[in-house]
This record gives sequence, C-alpha cells and structure tokens, in this order.
Amino acid sequence: MIRTATVGRWPHAVMGVAIVAAVLSVAVAVLPDRPGVAVGPVGGVPPLRLAAGLAGQAAGGACPASTGRVPLPGGVHVLVHDGVRRSYRLAVPADYDGRFAYPVVFDFHGFKADAALEEQRSRLGVVGAGRGFVVVTPDALGTPRRWNTLGEPGKADDVGFVGALLTDLSSRFCVDGRRVYATGHSNGAEFAAALVCRSARFAAVAMVSSTFEARCPAGRAPATMAVHGTADPSVPYGGGVVVGSSTRVPAASEVVRGYADRYDCNPAPLTTQPAPGIVTRRYVDCVGGSEVLFDTVVGGTHLWPASPEARRDPRDSPAGQTFDATGAILDFFTAHRAAPPT
Repeated sequence: MIRTATVGRWPHAVMGVAIVAAVLSVAVAVLPDRPGVAVGPVGGVPPLRLAAGLAGQAAGGACPASTGRVPLPGGVHVLVHDGVRRSYRLAVPADYDGRFAYPVVFDFHGFKADAALEEQRSRLGVVGAGRGFVVVTPDALGTPRRWNTLGEPGKADDVGFVGALLTDLSSRFCVDGRRVYATGHSNGAEFAAALVCRSARFAAVAMVSSTFEARCPAGRAPATMAVHGTADPSVPYGGGVVVGSSTRVPAASEVVRGYADRYDCNPAPLTTQPAPGIVTRRYVDCVGGSEVLFDTVVGGTHLWPASPEARRDPRDSPAGQTFDATGAILDFFTAHRAAPPT
C-alpha cells in the first residue's frame, strides 16, 4: 500500500505553480526544515548553462486531459512504502500547468547526509526546476543515513521505494517517461549508478565524487557521467581504499573506461578543457546512441564542485570551488532520453 502526505514547505520552493486546494486528501503533518540551510543560488558562481528552449518547449509532448492535473506542491512530502514512512523533497518548475510532459531528476544525498543538505550542496532543487525539471531529493534510512546500493536483504528497499515514488509522481504530474534521470553525491552517486542498471525507467545517470562500477544487463547502456576531483581524500581518484572502510576502488579513469567498453563506445575519447582545471573525456557512438562522459576536476576534493562548502574550503582547488557541475549535469541530461518503448 502506498500513501503520500505533505509534511512542510521548502522555504525556496517555486510558488508560481497552480495548486488545487486539496491534493487527493493528502494528510498534513509538521516536519520543520533544517534551520540556517540556504538552498538558493550561491553568490559568485558562474551563470549556469541553459537547456535548449523553455521548460514547456524542452519538455515532451502533450499529456491527456486526465493526467498531471493535481500535482503536489513543492516542499517536503512522505511516501509510505511497504509500511515505512519515507520522506523526500520536491521542486516543481514555476510554469508547470500539466499540459506538457516534464523531465524528472532524482538527486541522492551522500552517506551521513540528508535531502536538505543535498539540496544545499547540489542546488538542483532551485536550478533544475528553473530549467524545467521536476526535481526529487529523497532521504535514505538508517542512523546514519545510507543508501542500500547493493540491495542487501534485510536492509531498506531503496530501489523499490524509488520505483514506487516515481510511479506515484507520474500519477500526479505530466511526466516524460523517456526523460527520467538519477544523480547523487558519494554514496548517493553509487546508488544512482546501481539504480539505473536495475531499473529501465532511467535514461541517464551522473555520479559526483564516486565512480561506482555498476554493471547493467546486456544491451542496456544508460548515458553515464562522472565528476571526480583528483585530490579526493575519501574516494581516491587514482584508486585505493575508501576512507573509513576496507573497500578498495580502482582508478576513476579505469572505471569510466570500463563503462565505455561495456557500452561498446568508440574507444578513442574526445578530450576537451571547457574551463581552467577541468578535463572532459567524452566517449561517443555507444550502444543505442548513448555516451559516457568524465569531468576531471584538477585539485578537486570530495565536495560537490561549486557547492557552498567547496567555495569556503581552502583545501579545494579553484576548479573545485567554481566548476558548475550542476549545470554540466543538467546539460548532459538534457541531451539524452531513453529509447521509445517497443
């Protein structure tokens, strides 16, 4: 059984959405936002690269009159999945009116973090909604919170929760089923990579500060992006033991090349330097028109590039403090959609 409840409002939620007074008898409870957390744009960050067209124009085709007319408001909500209350944050484009199919981005926080902190770090709730995406930022379970990347029995059914949440949102919003995406930071990036391999409902994934070796079923090759700093002390860029664990990871470049090999991409990457301290390797001509993209942040740490934390941290490099990873991820998602159903 799945039930939803509105449990607060995000202070910076877009207020231009036309919301009917009652949303399918949604129950209201109180879950205060974290005090002192800013989720708006960060001053001094370079302008974000714009998606092609306005929200309605960049979105999919028209929806039936019976679909997407009673959306949830932006803010904090609860979905009851398998008897467990699961919270998530929602950001909605200001011009959403239910007439066009909109893309959806799931943004997963890292280990020990939560949805409120992830919104502060990635700014996807504000920036993504401003570019025409419905942005969903869920909370993991546990103390501390951690995503069940490997689907271990007896632990949280995170894949099932995300699937149920996407189904519920698709019944409330006019969602473009070919433009559903997953991103995340650290443990959230690992989970996002595993999720898109286990669920064919996702068109692309972007991993920040984690290069997880997810292996999709044969023939499935979701567009894959990774952003990783060379001075990451937690998940070593050159390979090694992940801090606080005994897990050993290969070098980030090897992991990305592995994706390109499995997805039958052109083995010769296109290498560019879009900004000082940023090296981009793009593997193209992959299965189904997919691609694999790797942004190396020279001197970047484990922090989300250009996040408030990164901009304050003297240990981070100028590239780590200023690279618009959020804009680059949204550009990548805008360029990819799933193949039409057969």
